[in-house]
Amino acid sequence: MHRAQVRGNITSTGERVLITGANGFIGSNLCRYFLQHSYEVVAMVRRTSDLHFLAGLPLSLVYADLADPGPAALPGSVDYVIHAAALASESASMEEAARAIRDTTANLLRLLKERGVRPRRFVYISTGLVLGHRATGISEEHPGRRAHGIRPYVCAKEAAEALLREACRTGGLPLVILRPTDVYGPFDRTTSLRVLDGIHEGWPAIAGTGRHVLSFCWVGNLAMACHLACQMKGRNGAAYTVANGVDVTWRELMGFFQERLGRRQRIFVPVGAAYLIALVLQLVHAVVPAFQPRLSLYPVSKLGRDTSYDISRTREELGFRPVHDLHAQLEAVVSWYLQERERRTA
Repeated sequence: MHRAQVRGNITSTGERVLITGANGFIGSNLCRYFLQHSYEVVAMVRRTSDLHFLAGLPLSLVYADLADPGPAALPGSVDYVIHAAALASESASMEEAARAIRDTTANLLRLLKERGVRPRRFVYISTGLVLGHRATGISEEHPGRRAHGIRPYVCAKEAAEALLREACRTGGLPLVILRPTDVYGPFDRTTSLRVLDGIHEGWPAIAGTGRHVLSFCWVGNLAMACHLACQMKGRNGAAYTVANGVDVTWRELMGFFQERLGRRQRIFVPVGAAYLIALVLQLVHAVVPAFQPRLSLYPVSKLGRDTSYDISRTREELGFRPVHDLHAQLEAVVSWYLQERERRTA
């Protein structure tokens, strides 16, 4: 394993956590959270990965490509595995999503077995969208509507969950599945970066009234849920929805970003018109892959109805107590964005 640069003094608990997709948005935030809680962190990344989100962190790097697994120098023992690696794309095909989500999960299980790594708990980060959206109080007993705008991603997550549940049932995998709603926070290059770039360039971010309730998950709350699972809270084989527990409107969210970036929206289009624009942009992207649309079908599809999730079981069984300081959380996103924008233009 390669040892990353060490800065500061962190006293280890003696427990080791392996985090896949550690260079990404969720993975890099998990690395920081577990380091702050005195765990030894082993970060699994590809050799071609951009590692600047991990710069200066006192962690160990393991190089492995789960899409094409080869030799990987895993540590001899790992207490916990958090599988955060996944394709984050709204335009992936069924085949691409299955290969990057379901197949990589199967390859990770195979790699752990070949290396004799037996964690005390395996935490899989799935998505709340497997339960649907565009409804209120969504749970396993009361699912919402299927998320058609991002169907390949959701289907691949469902397949990965089924694979892991089978490994739990037949092989004793000590599994907990976490299903976060839309995650936001610093280092989000997939959604927040695109949205804030659009606002900075003057694109209207609010369609319709923007008054419908949406469900979001602060990345720190997701990290907390992972930590609780690693403390052996929750039942083996169970899945838990992770959300802030206090829902906000799209207008509140985008309004904060617009005010913070000094932009005022003057044009408001109906949700139906925004959906048609997003559809056209998606078709252009399909013909010209280099074209990156500012607007996509999935977020627009949520704007016409309320969406909320029931996290009561997560509270009861995991002991989950989410942090609700929305202003501070959104400020952290903007601060990261401004630093990232400065870095890109330097």
